[in-house]
Amino acid sequence: MGYESLVRRSWRKGEFTLEEGGPRDADASQPRDRRAVVESEMEEIVKRDAGDAVACLAAHREGVMKLAPFVKFREEKFGAVLFETRSEKVYTLSPTGAAVVREILAGADAATLAERLKAKYDDKTGKMAQEAEGFLAQLKEKGLVAE
Repeated sequence: MGYESLVRRSWRKGEFTLEEGGPRDADASQPRDRRAVVESEMEEIVKRDAGDAVACLAAHREGVMKLAPFVKFREEKFGAVLFETRSEKVYTLSPTGAAVVREILAGADAATLAERLKAKYDDKTGKMAQEAEGFLAQLKEKGLVAE
């Protein structure tokens, strides 16, 4: 099992244990070999994170919102959370907050976010759209979203 698939599975399931005997273990039987594998994996992580930062900056020019590169979104059984990795702050999201972040991840722009939510969740009163706009303003104020 590759590192990326292991991380994705762990993230989804909340299991953070490494299975023994995978293909990388066979290749990395010596401490030096294991170190080379870890260094290679860390380089991949750095490249991927740098790509996220570039994508976030490009989104700023195009008007599409993106989570800042240091912000991670995760859905849990109890709801959803945002994790801001620089200060290690965790924000627990309401169902509306989670819906806003899902739309951001889907490529919504600020101008159409409320309308997308209104249509998707059949928000006839407009209350959800109003809450979403307020929440989006808070995300921008804290620097968690780039536009």
